[in-house]
Amino acid sequence: MRSIPPLSRLPAEAVPVVLGPVRPGGLCEGRPAGHSAIANGAPLGDSLGVTPVLQDAYDALVTKAAQPPFAERAQELRRQFHERCGRYDSNHPQAELREIAAWEDALVRGGLAGVAGGSLEDPQQRKLARAFTSAVRGVFVFTVEAGHVIAQDLWSRAPLLVLDVDATGRALVPSDPATGTPPCQARLLPTLDGCTVLPGVVFHPADALTAIDHTLEVARERALDTDSVLDALLSMEHRWQTMSRVKVAYAYRAEFLPTG
Repeated sequence: MRSIPPLSRLPAEAVPVVLGPVRPGGLCEGRPAGHSAIANGAPLGDSLGVTPVLQDAYDALVTKAAQPPFAERAQELRRQFHERCGRYDSNHPQAELREIAAWEDALVRGGLAGVAGGSLEDPQQRKLARAFTSAVRGVFVFTVEAGHVIAQDLWSRAPLLVLDVDATGRALVPSDPATGTPPCQARLLPTLDGCTVLPGVVFHPADALTAIDHTLEVARERALDTDSVLDALLSMEHRWQTMSRVKVAYAYRAEFLPTG
């Protein structure tokens, strides 16, 4: 049985919108993602109606990728992800979430979304499956500014506006609006209406934020690529979760980044 949930874990309204720079005293105007993954096709639906369509396509894609002739490749891609980022024992509280992230990585970075998606019966789902390979990976914190939820990518430094109706974003905001949420790694899929969040979200400890910022700065100085950096952060998270009495400052260190 496949151990990955559908996008139904997210509310149907969850469609963040990419922003330009946030101006002091207010937000800049939202704009459709300039690198929209849904290219050369009709809009997916009216305004907030896109997420259920994406959900159905994602469910169909995972089902297809978990079956022959794609199952063996999917298993190998997930194995490689666990090797790079750390595998949890099956009884560990983080094991299921890690497997969900491994599935997402196999579909997006591993290209299964495009390969397996090409055999889906529904033509709209085939187009959407190809689009999943363009999902943007980042490290995000959520804050409130001028009454709006902002997802800030610590790696690319790009802010994203989470629509007011997005219950997921609202739930992530801490009780004290002046503080941010724990950093989390996720992939956002740009559409003509904004972005939606794929299921493989992984949270880092809240007190790792300073160490993560430093690690990302070192990674920029070394001109490391996104996947190498974010894989290394997941490996650090795994080290912190599995080593006895390890402090965050020890688990999250720039020396654990690849050399180049």
